[in-house]
Amino acid sequence: MARAMAYNNCILMRRLCHAPAEMSETICHYRRFHGYDYKRGASLFITIATAPRKPLFGRIENAAVTLSPLGSAVLEAMEAIPLLNPGVLIFEHVLMPDHLHMNLRLEPGLADPLQTLGNAVRRFKSFTTALARKSLGLAGIWQQGYHDRICMSRAFIEAVTRYIAYNPLKYELMYNQPAFMRIREPLDSPLLDDNAYWKGMGNVSLLAAGAKLLSLRVSRKVPASALNAVVGRIENAVEAGFTVISGFISPGEVAVRDMLVANRAARFVHILPSCMKMRHRPDSRYMAPLAEGRFLEIAKGNDETEFGRAACLDLNAEIEKMARASAGGALYWKQEGPRYLRGAGWGSAPHAPLRGAEPARVGWGSAPHAPLRGAEPAHQDGGIAHQDGDLN
Repeated sequence: MARAMAYNNCILMRRLCHAPAEMSETICHYRRFHGYDYKRGASLFITIATAPRKPLFGRIENAAVTLSPLGSAVLEAMEAIPLLNPGVLIFEHVLMPDHLHMNLRLEPGLADPLQTLGNAVRRFKSFTTALARKSLGLAGIWQQGYHDRICMSRAFIEAVTRYIAYNPLKYELMYNQPAFMRIREPLDSPLLDDNAYWKGMGNVSLLAAGAKLLSLRVSRKVPASALNAVVGRIENAVEAGFTVISGFISPGEVAVRDMLVANRAARFVHILPSCMKMRHRPDSRYMAPLAEGRFLEIAKGNDETEFGRAACLDLNAEIEKMARASAGGALYWKQEGPRYLRGAGWGSAPHAPLRGAEPARVGWGSAPHAPLRGAEPAHQDGGIAHQDGDLN
């Protein structure tokens, strides 16, 4: 088997260039963005899966991919796609046991960009199928077609980048240590409204009696120049033992969220503006804090809520109520500065000292695949568990 997989670059390129179009490829046009001119260039999030999601390419161990011989050859072929298809570039990518993701770029000026994309995928799949047939005797390994989504904004490209980086950790939590990804319901906490039905995913002990919650609300009118002060104040609160709770919606709240994700000492709670569905999965940025036992995501009720100003005000009121019921307090940072809705020891004086250094932004500190705690999280409780076998 090892000899069958040992292709150097020259052989790989020659074989891929002349790979027969032996697989019937169907372009799923309903996934296309019909109003977009692909000749301008396009960034695409591509997913290709094995049939029927058979783990042919290796396994996930400790949130890292260990490739099989076939997996090593498939990865090599994937990385060779730009060499063999002019106008196609690949940036972030990952090969998982039963699927792959690519952040792919179609350069501007291609005569038929979608045909170029289809030919590149068909050539790759035909070649790797031939490898699997020769080495393992398999007639086919891929599902028909492929899934593609166009990235229409920088924010979406950044989300794709995170998704790819955290995919092995997500797989680890879903399949190897599924207790981390269970939805616990109903949540029982003295800080939650007894008349509402709450669900959560993560470390439910963050809402235990005696918790020091600090609710965070930052007005959208706070200028960007003041956000470092907001982040620095919350860093002080983290050092003082507070658990931050917020919807993390406004730019200031998002800046604080990024600090909390990266700060391995920070504990925080994200409250969703709508219900938590049965197939809910946290955003990829929360995977490492989830595995480290310092994150909780919660939602109230079972009905979906259309998010608008009224829903945002209700969410902020809910967060403030929970914090004021705890041993902590509430902070509302307005354009003119912080307002303490309840005094907290770290900042009852408006001019409590801040960190002097300007906080870093994206990419703080922690590696994507932080060490896991073990087979079961320390915070597991007896709540009802909902699991499914699909990777989002």
